[in-house]
Amino acid sequence: MTRESAAPYCDPPMPEKYFSIEGVATHVYHTGVTTLPDQVPDTSAGETVLCLHHSGGNGANFRELMGKLEGRHSPLAFDFPGHHRSGSLDSLGSVERMASFVGALIDKLGLGTTVLLGHSMGGSVALEVALTRPSAVRALVLCASAAIYPESAEMLERYRLITEGKAKRHFDPGAYSPSTSKDVIGAGFADSFKTDPRAVYPNLLALRAWDADSRLGDVAVPTLVVVGADEGPYMLEQSERMASQIPGASRVVIEAAGHMIPLEQPGPLADAVTAFLEGL
Repeated sequence: MTRESAAPYCDPPMPEKYFSIEGVATHVYHTGVTTLPDQVPDTSAGETVLCLHHSGGNGANFRELMGKLEGRHSPLAFDFPGHHRSGSLDSLGSVERMASFVGALIDKLGLGTTVLLGHSMGGSVALEVALTRPSAVRALVLCASAAIYPESAEMLERYRLITEGKAKRHFDPGAYSPSTSKDVIGAGFADSFKTDPRAVYPNLLALRAWDADSRLGDVAVPTLVVVGADEGPYMLEQSERMASQIPGASRVVIEAAGHMIPLEQPGPLADAVTAFLEGL
């Protein structure tokens, strides 16, 4: 299936299509020309950059970023199973399983050695792919990510109750910088309802069960760590630790951004990514 649709974050619309990945109809966003069903997008420009979204997010979160990278590079994004327009109602259940799925998508689309750009949970998945399948990874961009997530019992209980219909769905404006516009926060609020909480809750459990802290020194690909200046203290600390423990990693702080950097500051993020890719 191939179609053009109105883009919530950028103009003009961006091509979208479906591929079957491990039996799941997977919704893929790409740049360039629209291609026929089952024909992979053209990724001949520059580096292939595969964007991995946060827990409860979707590939459309990267539309503006992809639009700014288009031409110099070949960015793509997708919705994980159970998220937005991809098939299944369930999360894949573990970061390791998500990493395996990303590997299967890379193989299916014939992307070859790929730059993985992961936001929050997506950064954890990208890191796991680099640790378990380094031959598939050209470089890493870890955006608002961590190597270990001590999710609080209170947060997990709240999401458990939401999945059972015993509590209202939660939206945290604190994930955004105080300087972020109401329009951007409103778009993020609307976007948070595109994924069922029954997929988000297992994602949180998966992150709590995952720990790459002791393996950071094993990352063998160029890495850029990106964090918002208005990010929370724990994530700021994690960004510093990852940048110091991953061999050769560099760190960039994006001003006027909190945790939702791809939505808040896609332009400065694109600039940081472009500069990083030029140095590969």
